[in-house]
Amino acid sequence: MKFWTKLCLSTIIIISIILSFSRYFIVRQNFLNSIENSSNQNANKHHLERYYLEGNIINKIEQGEEIENDSIVEYINSVYSYMNEDSEKVAVYTENKERIFCNFEQIDSLDLEKLFNKEIDQYYLKKVENKNYMVFSSYWSINSNNIYIVNIYDITPIYEERERQLKEVMFADILIIIIASIFISIFSKILTRPIEKLNDTSKKISSGKFNERVNIKTNDEIGELADSFNVMAEEIENKINFLNLSIKQKDDFIAGFSHEIKTPMTAIIGYSDLLRLKKCDENITSKALNYIYSESKRLEELSYKLLFLMGLSENKIELKNIEVKNCIERISRKIVLEDINLKLNLEQALVNLDENLIEVVIRNLVQNATKADPKDKCIFIHGELLENKYRISVVDSGRGIPKEHIERVTEDFYMVDKSRSNENGGTGIGLSLCKKILNLHNSKLYIESEENVGTKVYFELEVTD
Repeated sequence: MKFWTKLCLSTIIIISIILSFSRYFIVRQNFLNSIENSSNQNANKHHLERYYLEGNIINKIEQGEEIENDSIVEYINSVYSYMNEDSEKVAVYTENKERIFCNFEQIDSLDLEKLFNKEIDQYYLKKVENKNYMVFSSYWSINSNNIYIVNIYDITPIYEERERQLKEVMFADILIIIIASIFISIFSKILTRPIEKLNDTSKKISSGKFNERVNIKTNDEIGELADSFNVMAEEIENKINFLNLSIKQKDDFIAGFSHEIKTPMTAIIGYSDLLRLKKCDENITSKALNYIYSESKRLEELSYKLLFLMGLSENKIELKNIEVKNCIERISRKIVLEDINLKLNLEQALVNLDENLIEVVIRNLVQNATKADPKDKCIFIHGELLENKYRISVVDSGRGIPKEHIERVTEDFYMVDKSRSNENGGTGIGLSLCKKILNLHNSKLYIESEENVGTKVYFELEVTD
């Protein structure tokens, strides 16, 4: 069952119950009020008729007439002779509860025993043959004559009015519920439409359309849910993209690693096999040995860098407060370049860093700048103070990096030109190593480059007081 259907049915049921109880209570209260008013009126009427009858009989006694049961009956007949038969009935009983007068045919159907009380006047309600009566009884003593006088009043119209009201209320309630059901169904459908949109969007996302979003603009809980849903969908899409990128980077890493291992191993195996199987002259032997040596050194460098990367992933570093200008000058003195000048332009500042790791970063950046073949044969290292940051830049005037490659050059084994990188002894993990080291320093690697103009690679470290 749809949620809007449940909402509609539950609302209709609640309205029906409330209407039924409220209307029933109103009709019942009206009925009780009518019964109470009728009992008061009939009680007054009963007492007036009794007093009127009592007064006439007392006059007869004062005139010297004998008062017997027959004469009482005669007086009662004279009093009630003018009344409509259906409006009021009367019965008279002796003290011994013997009936001496009655003008109500169904008198035997009335349970009068509980009305015969000498102390107080009483009444009760009784239904006889589809009619409802209100029965009053009084004990009366005149000139040694003790009697019970019983008045019977027809109150059937009160019950008929109650039945009429109940029918009208039931008809009105049914009409109200039908009209309310139509409007409630419409509003329930409108109110739950955003939930249906959320459901449809969630199905699309679960089927792989991670860029789907729900467009619900309301200032209520559903609007907040829609915003939270979109945020969740955004996070899921980012996670999926990140996982896809991780898989791609992993594949690239494996492919690059395989290539980097295979290329030098092929050269080493080929030249060593040549030296093993045939006697070569001195030039060929020297060339083969040089290839074996250079490719072995390349494998050694690759293994060191891989081990270093693994160590960075597993260990935490401790940053020290160091004078950065002196630190960079010490590092630059260790870097030996052929036909390239390393120029420094540094400002002084105290910076939190690990000198050994920063040396690895600067060495890799300088090596990459060297491989770019700078036109002026110069590589510049700048150090400038920027508020609470210290920026270290390595700048060259080399061949530059194409824009489409800049975002990926920090990936493991990624090379812009693999053939040239192999000629220069590149492994494709230098910038990846720099990126991971700078992450440990809460910093990032920024690259600005233009083809045939040059490249600027820089990072920023935190300055201490």
